[in-house]
Amino acid sequence: MELILISDSKLKIMLSQTDMIKYALKIEDIDRDDNRARRAFRSILDEAKHKTGFDAASERVFVQVFPCRSGGCEIFVTKLEKDPDTEEISATVSKPRANTIYRFSDLNSLISVCYTLSQQGYEGESAVYCDDKNYYLSISSQHMFIDEYADMRENKKYIYHILEHCEGICTRAAVETLAALR
Repeated sequence: MELILISDSKLKIMLSQTDMIKYALKIEDIDRDDNRARRAFRSILDEAKHKTGFDAASERVFVQVFPCRSGGCEIFVTKLEKDPDTEEISATVSKPRANTIYRFSDLNSLISVCYTLSQQGYEGESAVYCDDKNYYLSISSQHMFIDEYADMRENKKYIYHILEHCEGICTRAAVETLAALR
């Protein structure tokens, strides 16, 4: 198990296939209301507390789980904050979702598309990732004009591939941020 303390409120946990076996976890069971998975998760968080100081025992948390090809998974744990004025709980985390994903072969096309979306008043979620060859734009809706610049990825689980193999360039408000570069 590898632990990376991203901030006071966010922890990344990387479990290998061996770790998954040790904790008797299966990817498909993690998101269910399963007592065995809950106990394993508490055990993982206890170990994380001892190794990193990240203490989520008395906090509400937001958990994201992303499977890895190797049979393990990456888990992002974010402590949720209460807004004292509204008593609502919010997470200061980008929530990557399997939205519409476009693959660009060059940065100029990506920036042009972000600029056009911005001009059209796009205000939905957006994130940009890259690997050695391509740029990926994840947005909350499909836009036909983008097909002229990029390939749309049909598979809704493609975001898992991106999160495992790509680096986040701009994981929040990417359309707005990249549009400003034009």
